[in-house]
Amino acid sequence: MRKPLSTRFNIPVIAAYAGMCLIWSSTWMVIKVGLRGAPPLTSIAVRMAIASALVAVILRVRGVAIPRDARFIRLGLFLGMFHVVLPYSLVYYGELHIASGLAAVIYAILPLMVAILARVTLANPLTARKLVGIAAGISGVGVIFSDSVRIGREQALGTLAVVGSVMASAVGSVATKKWGHGYHAVASLLIPFSTATLVTALLALGFERVHPFSFDATTWASIVYLAVAGSVAAFALFFWVLQRMDVTLVSYQTFIIPVLAVLLGHLVLGERISARVGIGAALILAGISLATFYRSGRGGT
Repeated sequence: MRKPLSTRFNIPVIAAYAGMCLIWSSTWMVIKVGLRGAPPLTSIAVRMAIASALVAVILRVRGVAIPRDARFIRLGLFLGMFHVVLPYSLVYYGELHIASGLAAVIYAILPLMVAILARVTLANPLTARKLVGIAAGISGVGVIFSDSVRIGREQALGTLAVVGSVMASAVGSVATKKWGHGYHAVASLLIPFSTATLVTALLALGFERVHPFSFDATTWASIVYLAVAGSVAAFALFFWVLQRMDVTLVSYQTFIIPVLAVLLGHLVLGERISARVGIGAALILAGISLATFYRSGRGGT
């Protein structure tokens, strides 16, 4: 008799889950490091070009067919803009002005934004507990933004950019939920990654005019890490773990990633988080807990 997912814990599953969380926690710091040697759009274009090539090789080696129906193509083009181009561009811009750990903390409101959009587009219910959680999360962002305003205009713009990134990514997440069913997970990455490569490369040519061959070794290492680990390996681990662990337990990454990102930013880059930002982060995590992870006695939310 097959064991329930929630009890099927073993060393490979735990290691994969830990690896996924560590990779996604480190990407915020690595983006910050890469921006020291390359501008945002050029960095994204090179990263997505490498990731697209790697996905194409994986699909070829595993013999996975790429769907050619109109819905798959339209969804891929849409996600290229709302899952990659807009979110990544805004995050990279934001990290030019704010700490990498702070960007990760702000991004933790993604489940709350998805809950709001899902209510509008998917008719998912918003319970009183979810509404309180959303209010707490938004209040946390407000506290963080007030700290940025107090510090300076650039930090405030960086904070707003990351919030805008979250909103764009929420649109992409809801679109995936609504129209992405029935498609192979890795195959679904090819068109978005390729679209993002083309769009960001054209924008970089128009606005940045920086040749990738001028990057130093550290910049190249950061881009390759983000492409291979952050854009492909972490997603592969995520889907593998999701098949073997209870989805609620997997979703606790929303708590783990920002905390680890703040610690990595502090230990490696010397970033510091103010008391006001700490209060805002606590409100965001409390809001996520209320809106996303609570289970009633009947198993609903």
